Amino acid sequence: MRRIPRSARLIGALFVCLALGPGCGGPKRLPPVSTFPALPPAPGPVLPALLGVGLAENQDRIVCASGGPSLVIPVPERDEGVRLPEAGQTLVCTRRGDLVVWEAGGRSGIAGAVRLQPVDPGDLPGWDQRLYRGDLLVIPSPGGGGLTLVNNLDLESYLQGVVPWEIGRHGESRLAALEAQAVAARTYTVSHLGERRARGFDLFASVMDQVYKGATDEDPLCNQAIAGTRGLILTHGGRPVAAYYSACCGGVTSQIEEVWPKAAEPYLVSHPDAAGHDPEPFCAGYRHYAWSETWPAAQLEATLQETLPAYLEYLLGGGRARWAGPSFTPRQGGVDPDRPGRLIDLEILNRTRSGRVARLAIRCEAGTYHVRGDRVRWVLTPPSGSPAILRSALFDLELERRDGVLQTVIARGRGYGHGIGMCQAGALTMAERGYSSAGILAHYYPGAELVRLEPGGSP
Repeated sequence: MRRIPRSARLIGALFVCLALGPGCGGPKRLPPVSTFPALPPAPGPVLPALLGVGLAENQDRIVCASGGPSLVIPVPERDEGVRLPEAGQTLVCTRRGDLVVWEAGGRSGIAGAVRLQPVDPGDLPGWDQRLYRGDLLVIPSPGGGGLTLVNNLDLESYLQGVVPWEIGRHGESRLAALEAQAVAARTYTVSHLGERRARGFDLFASVMDQVYKGATDEDPLCNQAIAGTRGLILTHGGRPVAAYYSACCGGVTSQIEEVWPKAAEPYLVSHPDAAGHDPEPFCAGYRHYAWSETWPAAQLEATLQETLPAYLEYLLGGGRARWAGPSFTPRQGGVDPDRPGRLIDLEILNRTRSGRVARLAIRCEAGTYHVRGDRVRWVLTPPSGSPAILRSALFDLELERRDGVLQTVIARGRGYGHGIGMCQAGALTMAERGYSSAGILAHYYPGAELVRLEPGGSP
């Protein structure tokens, strides 16, 4: 991708100025991203015309409902399918071998896949008490039993079902943060296309990618932010950036290669979530900025019998073991690492540049487990089960003993999420303080450039 012209490079200079805060005269209200009509389209990559969102996998039975006159289309089209004349009529699908058995409108059939497509795009089909733009496609789950449900729709419509669920619903004073979230979510989508292709879709509709809940309960201000930034993504070196984000960074963002088994990126580096020399982080007012969890030793011991073997299994894929390093040292020969046994001790061995736990040693009866990076959150699951994993890896441990025997484990930490890229809580505060969406994006993705992509295919 060629470099964008001087007008767009000036925007990058404004990015840097805003990220420096008081050093450039403090927070400034610049025109929001949506008012950059001079930003030229970038050659090379284009926005996907359609993308597939995986709503459910390995389902025994899928029931979809029409939102108005609709077509039930077998794929490949071996017959004319069925026309459903009104809203509320159902398409019922089960699986037989590698095929989909469908029933709709008093007819039935067998096909490789089956699509429910509204005649009028405004008549939204439904599934599981939610409505969806675009159409719904039922396919046999690749590599498994049951059925997979895919929502096929255009990117901007997809974002309408993502942005309010990822950053929340807010007032006009936070519009710049909603615009920044729209750009980040659009960029994440473009940069991750193809990673889930083997599953029959592009993105999960969950925290595995981005939370997506269709067209039900869309937010007008979020839709305004999406429309105002239409086509805008962040790039670095001519490629869409990996625009990760999390709820709250706890005052300092993460270095990606220290948290996950991924390559370092110059725009995903650790830095304070503050303006210049201001010690107060932007995200300091977030409700989970500071938190604590307490485990009776026996309860944590019971948890570790499941989470430590799960961690060892996690390391088996994708070159993770090489990144994590030695993961288990047995106390003696012949022990089974999948049976940790009695919990003896925990120790934080080292930390990342952001202060997060880089490596945690957990000493059990079977031996010592070494847990690296963000996976400590999956191993030390909260005793209440809510949230499902520890809020952050930015924590200290307190161990209480009686007569040398571990009694209680306490984690005191900051932040919520992995801390990589944009801190949503910080972005909301920055918007309230007058930063533009461009300034927010510059702060969390330093060195990235805004470009406008045109629809037409996949990058």
